Parts: sequence; structure tokens; C-alpha cells
Amino acid sequence: MFGVASNKSTKNNWDNLEFNARQLFTPSAPISAADLFTGRSEQIQRLINAVADPGRHAVLYGERGVGKTSLGNTFHELIGSVGIFPIRQQSSPGDDYTSLWKKVFREIVFEIKDPGNYGKEVTEKFTIADKYESVITPDDVVRELRKSPFSKIPVIIFDEFDKIKNTNAKQLMAHTIKALSDSGVNVTVLLIGVADDITTLVEEHQSVSRNIEEIKMPRMNKNELNAILDQRLPKLGIKIDPDARWKIVTLSRGLPEYIHSLGRDSTIQAIREKKKLITEAHVGNAINELISQSDQSINNAYKKAILSNKKNALYREVLLACAMARTDDEGKFPPVAVVDPLIKILRRKIAIANFQSHLATFSSDERGNILQKHGVSRAYKYRFTEPKMQPYVIMQGINAELINNEALSILSAPEQPSLPNVFGPPS
Repeated sequence: MFGVASNKSTKNNWDNLEFNARQLFTPSAPISAADLFTGRSEQIQRLINAVADPGRHAVLYGERGVGKTSLGNTFHELIGSVGIFPIRQQSSPGDDYTSLWKKVFREIVFEIKDPGNYGKEVTEKFTIADKYESVITPDDVVRELRKSPFSKIPVIIFDEFDKIKNTNAKQLMAHTIKALSDSGVNVTVLLIGVADDITTLVEEHQSVSRNIEEIKMPRMNKNELNAILDQRLPKLGIKIDPDARWKIVTLSRGLPEYIHSLGRDSTIQAIREKKKLITEAHVGNAINELISQSDQSINNAYKKAILSNKKNALYREVLLACAMARTDDEGKFPPVAVVDPLIKILRRKIAIANFQSHLATFSSDERGNILQKHGVSRAYKYRFTEPKMQPYVIMQGINAELINNEALSILSAPEQPSLPNVFGPPS
């Protein structure tokens, strides 16, 4: 579908190149093609193990926006020659146990042959869902899946399972997983959802823990983020300057959406200048573009968090420091991690006591709960409620020149390991 662009610099060629760039970089949609999926080798292997191991099921969980749905869409293709029949269904807040399994049963078709009149055989097709007008029970699910003549191993995927509000549905799903395992039915149920652990996704999880592969999806590492660029840019015949590459990868903060957004918009900036090399200037223009075109909701949430009638209230600066703080693999950071970036932003000494109240209000209704607070007193950790807010705050900080020119030049350096170290010493 995507070939290297022609050397002829006609308007149509450049227009086609921009169209192809928009097709390759997909910040607004999960990856659906295995040849465009990168990284996640550990998670893929653990999914393979769950499918290959009879009686084993899986729960894939993590922060919002880290690529869980993309992996659920494509892992069966990534496995290669193994015969897998994926049945993927989207969960919704109004679903109960019966509605979830009716969605699945509509995908399983069987045939009934009738001799017909005058020896003319008639074949009618039905779905399993046609057999159930009312309630479906775990026993029904086990019975139907056991007798269904699958030529491949069925993998039944319930995406966004965290949206299920019906506690009984989660309890019955746990019972179903255990019953499928105990009955030896060769099928794998995969639950995907936003969670810090599986307890919020699977009710009575202790009773099924031995039947479930718990697979945590962390943010992408830098090698995986770089691979997204390396997989797409050659298809467009476009190269990228090392400083521009480093800036895109670092600002993405491990989130696939932002590597796709910044990668796409930086590529388009170069294409519109009829250039085959992405430079740091193109990334800078892409940042401005992303800020100007961001959802009104994220812009409103940002403004609610930082605006104040008080002079030198420092809400914007403290929030920027939070966005640049070192985090664990769940995106959480302690107050001490905010100190160093805030010193570099303000270019003066500052202690935790000077911004402790800011963290408290950021995690309250007063400032829109832009942060979540986890843990216990004196050991709190914080995390952005909406993961994509974190890189957005950093880009706003760059755009507002809260980072000085010297710091920006350091930000360009490929060897810099992470954002909290991009600032020079206080001036």
C-alpha cells in the first residue's frame, strides 16, 4: 500500500505523501495491522503462553492509552502460524453478563441442513445467539463453547472490560473462566481494561488466580517508541534528524498516542515544506499544531488546573514539574521527584513544603482532579488522571517559554536520558 515516494516533486506526489503519512500514523485509533505493531515482546509471549496452555486465560491491564487495545487487535497475527480464531467484543457500561455473551454468540455460526422438497437440500445458517432469547448462564457458555466445532483455538476478547458497571457480570465472568478451565474447554478468554491491578476487573479473582495470566501493559520504552518511527518513515521515503527524533520520543512520555501525533505532525510539517528530512524545527511546529488542535476538554482541564487570581501562585510551574518528574512504570511519582524539575523551572531553590498544597489541590475537585493521589499519608504518590495530559502539559510549558533557550538547546541533545535533566543550572 505504501511505497517510497517518487523523486518527482509534483504537488500530487507531496499530497499523496501527506495522505500516506496520515494513514501510517494513527493517534486516534488502535493499531489494526500486525505489520505496523511494534514492541511488547514480553506481553505477546505471555499471551501466547496463555493461549497455548489449556485451561489458561488472561487479563491485560494498565494505564489508559498504553496500547492494550492495539495488542488485543493484532496479537493473533503476531503469533504467526498458530491457529487462532479471535472473537473481539467491546464492553460498554450498560452491558450485563447476558449481553456480553450474546455479542460473542452472534459471531459463532452453525448450519442446519434440511432435505427440502423434491430432494433439494436446503442449508440454513444460524448463530448461537439465536438460541437464547433471555438469560445466558455460565453453564450455557461452557456447553456451547465445548460443542462448537472450532477448527482453530477461539480467543474471546472483551475489550474495555473496566467499563462494566454490573458487579454481577464480573462475578459471573470469573465463574465462567473457572468453569471453562475445570471443564478442559480449549478456549481462551482475554479481558482488557484500564486498571492498576486485576482486582478492579475480575471479581472474586482469588478463586481464579491459578487460571489467569495477569499481564501488565506498561508505557512504551524508548526502543519501542523509536521502532514506531523506524517502521513508518522509510515507507514514506523520509528521514529524521537525530535531535528531532530524540525530542519526539522524549516528549511522548511512553504513550503511543503522542509518538503517533508528534511523528505524524512533524512528518507533515516536513512534507509541506517539500523536505525529505524531519528537523527539530518541524517538531517545534508540530507541538504548536498539536496544542492548537487539542480537544477542548483537555485544554479546559489544563486551564482549570493552573489559573489563579493570585500573583505568583505557581500552579502552572508546579504542574509542569509534575509532568516532568521521574515516574514508576505506572506513571506515579512522589513529591520529592517534583523538586528537581521545579528548581530548574524557577531557577531557584525550593522545598516540598513550598508546593505540597499545590499537589493537594491538583488532586481535588477545586482544580479538576488533574492528578490522582495514591497511597497513605507521608507516602503519597501522584499520577495524572488522564495520561495524555502529561505530555500536553510539557508542550504547553515549552510553548509558554517556561523553559529557557539554553534549556531548549539541551532538550535537543540526543544523549540526554530523560526530561527532568533537560535544564541547565539556575541562572
